[in-house]
Amino acid sequence: MTTITIGSNTYNLVAMPTAPAPSDIELGFNDATAVNPSPFTRQEQVQQWPGGDFWDATITLPPMTRALAWPWEGFLAELRGRSGVFQLGDPRAKHPLGSGLGVPVINTSTGPNLPMTNALVTRGWRPSTARILVRGDQFQVGYRLYRVCEDASSDSGGNATLTIWPSIRETPADGAALSTSAPRGLFRLQQNRRTIQSSLTRLTTLSLPCVEAR
Repeated sequence: MTTITIGSNTYNLVAMPTAPAPSDIELGFNDATAVNPSPFTRQEQVQQWPGGDFWDATITLPPMTRALAWPWEGFLAELRGRSGVFQLGDPRAKHPLGSGLGVPVINTSTGPNLPMTNALVTRGWRPSTARILVRGDQFQVGYRLYRVCEDASSDSGGNATLTIWPSIRETPADGAALSTSAPRGLFRLQQNRRTIQSSLTRLTTLSLPCVEAR
């Protein structure tokens, strides 16, 4: 377990076992959006709350023998319910579909990159390159996982503004790295209770609902 600090929050980061790999990871997108239709005209008023967006996920493990299940059960114990956090990513997103050329970093010196906003100003891309990242690509800044909402291209100076989901969590430091290689986010369990299911075959199955750690 490692202690990390993000903004004003301190987290106990627990390493997730690498074997066996999950047989299924379900990633969920959540937004704080309310829609109120008029009972007479059915016209709708829509209110989206900035910063109310977040990831959730369900991790499903394949049936495991006792020897394979033990590290995962120890991982669940070390999390100590919702106290601990861990890193999780989309196994399909090991590399971007865009070119990803350059050494991208955060450009807070020329862009505000404010929390709860959806535009991230970056630099360090290969200059004048179309589709450096494409709609749907994922990347990591610090311990945060983001998804690109629109195709992005760099200008002649290697700068690019990315339209992202979810919104910026904390204002990133100028020059902070932006990683497109196997990006991961920070998650915790959805509840303190953890269950382990064993069948007559003596195989263990685990399913872990979790949510982004904020």
